[in-house]
Parts: sequence; C-alpha cells; structure tokens
Amino acid sequence: MSPRARAAGAATFILLLVVPVAWTSFFLVAAGVHESLAYDLREAYLPAAEAVRDGNSPYPALDDPRLAAETAYVYPPLLAFALIPFTALSENAAAVLAALAACVALLGTLLLVGVRDWRCYGAALLWAPSLNALHTASSSLLVALGVAVAWRYRATVWPLSAAVGTAVALKLVIWPLLAWTLLTRRFLATGGAVCVAAGITLVTWGALGFEDIGRYPELLRKLAELEAEESYSLVGAFAAGGLEGSAARVVAGAIAVAMVGGCILFARRDDDLRSFTCALAAALAFTPILWQHYLVLLLVPIAVARPRLSAIWLVPIILWAAPRDDNGSAFQTFLPVLVAAALVAFVLASPGPRFRVAAEVVG
Repeated sequence: MSPRARAAGAATFILLLVVPVAWTSFFLVAAGVHESLAYDLREAYLPAAEAVRDGNSPYPALDDPRLAAETAYVYPPLLAFALIPFTALSENAAAVLAALAACVALLGTLLLVGVRDWRCYGAALLWAPSLNALHTASSSLLVALGVAVAWRYRATVWPLSAAVGTAVALKLVIWPLLAWTLLTRRFLATGGAVCVAAGITLVTWGALGFEDIGRYPELLRKLAELEAEESYSLVGAFAAGGLEGSAARVVAGAIAVAMVGGCILFARRDDDLRSFTCALAAALAFTPILWQHYLVLLLVPIAVARPRLSAIWLVPIILWAAPRDDNGSAFQTFLPVLVAAALVAFVLASPGPRFRVAAEVVG
C-alpha cells in the first residue's frame, strides 16, 4: 500500500470512526452530567408512563402550560404503556437506559437494511438529526427501526403487518406506509397492519377507559397551532417565507399529496424503493410539526439506495448549522426541508439498483 493510500485510510478512520464516536460519547455524557440526557423521556414520556401506571390520563388539558412549553405528552397511548417498566427506575437511570436503547435502535436500523460499511455508521452518527434523536431519546428512532423492519420483511405478511401497524400506533405521522403497502399490492399485509394498528389503539385507549379519545384530535389541533410555524415542517418553512395560516397548510398538503402521487406512480412501475421513499416523504410533508430528529426516517431509503459510503451520507451534517430546539431564523429555517428534499431526490433520481415489488409470502 502506498503512503498516500495509508494516509487516506488513516484520515477516513479518524474522521468517520474516531470523531463520530468521540463526539457522540462526549455529547451524551455531558448531557447526562447536566441532566438533559433523554430530554423527551424526562419531560414527557416518563410522566405519562407514571400517569397510566397509576390509572390516570397522560394527556394535558388544552390550557396546560406544558403544551406551549413543548413538554406535554401528545402521542398515542402505546408509548406511555410501553415505558411503564422505566418508572421503576430513578429518572437518571431511566434516562441512561433510554439513551442506550436509542443507540441500539439507530444501529439496528442500519443493520436491518443491510449496511455493512462501517463508514456509513460513522456518517450516521455525524447527522445532526441522529444526535438530536439520541440526546432526547426520541421515539423517532423507534419509528425508524420499525420502518427498517418493514423494508427488510417487505415480502412477508405478518412481520410486515406488525412493523407497519405498530409504527402507526406509535406515531400517527407514519400512516403513509399503509398507502405504500396497499399500492404495491400487498393486500394481506395492509389488512394485517390496519388490524394491528387498530388493535393496539383500541386496547391502549380502552385501558384508559376511552376517557380522552374524544378530545384527542382537538389536543393535536391545539398543539399544531402552537408549534407548527415554529417547527421545521413545510408549514413552518412557508410561514418563515411569508405564507401563513391556511395558505401554508394548503400548499404543504398539496406537496404531500404529490408525494402520494409519486408513491402511486412508482408502484405502478413496480419500483418498490422509490414508492417506499415517496411514502416516507409524504409522512414528513403531511405532518404540521417537524423537528430535526424526524429526519432519521430518511436513513432507511438512503441506506438501501447507498449501502456503502458516498457523498449523500454526508449531506445531513450541514444541519448542525440549524438549532435543534426551534426552527432558527433566516436560512436556518429552510435547511431541514432542503436537506430532506435532497435526500429524497437522490433516491428517486439514483441510477442504483431497482427493487421490484416482491410478492407476499406468508410468514
């Protein structure tokens, strides 16, 4: 090996293994010292789990100040029930365990879709959305893991049904995956996913006595009023550009519908990956509230399209120029939308391998 090749190998090792691991470890340890590690768990998830454990509602009143402070639990009940075991631990111990689980979910997402190039793992750790998700122990990583399972087992019925149904029950924003399974003629899996999502939803809401199910849509609308234009969603980006209110929601909805149209188009062309990618893009476009950690969902199509390191893996690193707790100002507000658009466009335009729609296989 020539000296130049050895130097290039050493630089790659340092930049895509030593730096990402050291930076992530330092960041998470510092967050633990300052008791901000697993912020979402501490502020929202754990109090909700304690509430359902004690037989109470995890949902705030519409005038609860936690809504404006972005610390209220506003997710479907599944997550609160799933985290009940964490309530037996101290807050700090629960935070460490949640952060470790988030790391496993991130690595598992890449492993499931076949990434074996260690450099891609280092690049993923350098993504600002990834570290944001690890820092907060966000449920976005669980959803990303579910999306990876769905892709890995796309030729099955029940594993695919369980993955998509559970992901939808965990976070409603991912519902366009049901459109992907339906449009690619995975009819048994689609029906199974609907049954799984409906079953989990009925059981968890039933355990709460259906007490708040009637006002839950109003709670989501209230949250959107408070946060949509302050987040990185299309609504927030349009608002920053001067298009606000109903007009911003209509245009964002039109873009989301166009992504569903892309899902239909590629499904008809028997192009599974591009149809799948359009479904994920539709999920991100439809949501009125989008934070940086939501973009970890795009790890899956990027990893499938490019399982070895290429320049596209490094694009999300520029999101370190945008804040994680609000949508910043000027160009910062538009960066996540532009990065997400670039990632989606890359997969759709990539000349890489075409994944034909696989027939359903029971099992």
